[in-house]
Amino acid sequence: MDIYEFNQLLLDRLEKLVWKESIFSINRREQNIRLTLYRLFDFYAEVHLNNGITKIEKIRPCKSIALLDSYLYEIGLTDFGN
Repeated sequence: MDIYEFNQLLLDRLEKLVWKESIFSINRREQNIRLTLYRLFDFYAEVHLNNGITKIEKIRPCKSIALLDSYLYEIGLTDFGN
């Protein structure tokens, strides 16, 4: 599946696809939203979970590595060991 086909799916189908086919990468918080990044096929999928109501609001696919910039501060050098 490519990113264009992914964009055509409804949210419930996107959720199932992400949980079944993706690889977790990293997560971060932005106000009341938890953003979790997954690797899926040849692109990334960013899941937006509203912590207040524990509900996925959207899943945003992205092929650009520019999306990764917002996650860089979450990675510490200690994560790489000695």
